[in-house]
Amino acid sequence: MPDKRADRKFLVGTLLLIISMVLPIGLSNAMPPVERSVLANKLTVLVFEDHSIPAVTIELLVAAGSWQDPRGLNGIANLTAKSILLGTRQLTFDQINDRLDFLGASLDADCTKDFANLTMQVLKKDLDAGFGLFMDVLTEPTFPDSDVAGEKGNIIGKLRSLEDQPMEVANRAFEKALFLDSPYAFPVEGTEKSLAGIDREALVKFYSAFYRPNNSILVVGGDITPEEVKGRLLPRLLDWKPADIQQMKLVPTFAREHVTVAVDKPVTQATIIIGGPGVERSNRDYYALSVMNHILGSGELNSRLAAQIRVKAGLAYAVQSVVAARKYAGSLRIIIQTKNPTARDTISMAISEMERMQREPVSEAELQEARKFLIGNFPLRYGSTQQEYAKFRAQIEFFGLGMDYPEKYSSLINSITAEDVLRVAREHLKPRDHVLTVVADQEKAGMK
Repeated sequence: MPDKRADRKFLVGTLLLIISMVLPIGLSNAMPPVERSVLANKLTVLVFEDHSIPAVTIELLVAAGSWQDPRGLNGIANLTAKSILLGTRQLTFDQINDRLDFLGASLDADCTKDFANLTMQVLKKDLDAGFGLFMDVLTEPTFPDSDVAGEKGNIIGKLRSLEDQPMEVANRAFEKALFLDSPYAFPVEGTEKSLAGIDREALVKFYSAFYRPNNSILVVGGDITPEEVKGRLLPRLLDWKPADIQQMKLVPTFAREHVTVAVDKPVTQATIIIGGPGVERSNRDYYALSVMNHILGSGELNSRLAAQIRVKAGLAYAVQSVVAARKYAGSLRIIIQTKNPTARDTISMAISEMERMQREPVSEAELQEARKFLIGNFPLRYGSTQQEYAKFRAQIEFFGLGMDYPEKYSSLINSITAEDVLRVAREHLKPRDHVLTVVADQEKAGMK
């Protein structure tokens, strides 16, 4: 199936870029305020104004991530999200794309482990036609067999290409070893075997179970007012019918002792991940962990891992620590790329830095620099475009961070003390009971 969506996304992006070059860009200066409401069908709606370009972004977040894949049907959440774009009761896949081309609009779907997204950007003058198409795709998908088969082929092609990317192989092996048999252990795309078992009936069942207004968050932003949203969009939104949603909660299981996963590949550079369990995104410790992570291995050359392993010892091409927090669980991991022969020494040095973080408080200078960096770079998280900001606001709502989260972020970070950093390091870092993934030429890396 030709990837018309990618071509159209490029063309629409180019058009909006040209427009933005001759008009002021509001999002680069401040975060627009957001108005929140809950409709009669229990759809949460967030609206923000940004009149810097004559376009409107419509961002739908559905709590239908891959962690909700039924056992044996891994990849169905992702395939459902991708397949709702393939046809409606009135329109074929080609007709949908022809209409989008005519409108100069973009429409994309994606899926993560926690949620699925449907995103449209359309010029203000074409809002009514664009939003009508958006709602048709959302509420009347038909999942045509031939097009779904083509989408499966696209996903399988991606899965095969990822097998040649050491970082992807390492990340997937790490999550499988860390999360054991719980849903976060499995890749969003599923596997070739699991995709083969997903038919149209399964897609319709998954869609019907989760794609409901009372399981969704809609963000509308751009060259539009809350009054226009109520007058022009609300009637169609209220036609979307709610239904009972099966209440599910992921209770993750973690590896509780040292595990080593060695993946043998004929590469000259070893890719290493060392880590363990983290916290869910709503956990208060997330902010102390963010400060700790910046000091330990933000990727900046003055972080402890980079200073010791990359700059002083010259052992790594890249070294960084990451706090990954999802809805129900998370992970802490150190990612290293080094030559095969220096893999063991690099691992040893990384573990020593983890132990040091648990042993002694960070300095006031390190603390101040981390706070300054995190607060100063916070605006980059919501980006400078309508689409990035819409996604940001949808996720704030999804993770339950509060409408005032952007305003209170600075105080949350500034409140973190050296004692807080020491406490979360001792509670959450696992320098000895860690999961270790090494993708390398195992003999040359000394791992055999």
